Amino acid sequence: CILCALCTRACEEVVGVSAISLVNRGVNRQMATPFYAFSEACIACGSCAYVCPTGAISLEDVGDTRIIDMPQVKMEFKLKKCKICGKYWAPERQLEYIAKIAGLAPETFDVCPDCRQ
Repeated sequence: CILCALCTRACEEVVGVSAISLVNRGVNRQMATPFYAFSEACIACGSCAYVCPTGAISLEDVGDTRIIDMPQVKMEFKLKKCKICGKYWAPERQLEYIAKIAGLAPETFDVCPDCRQ
């Protein structure tokens, strides 16, 4: 759909990872991961699901797993467990990405925001 450009732009321009893109042309144009498979570039932030105006992309946290379901592919990501309260609170890949671009130590995110002092 034409609205798919919102999801791909959020991924590329806001998040900076380009895990999804537009494929095909004309009426067959759609948003997709490379080769309609698990996207190694995806950090499971959920930005695509939050801005998707049609609901074609959904996000759900189930136990220790974040599930992102989009047309033709379902991806699962491990969530980080807080060392204090034990709550699963954010995708490990997203936290690794943030630590890398911000120059922070990975252990910066061992504790969830609720348990930080």
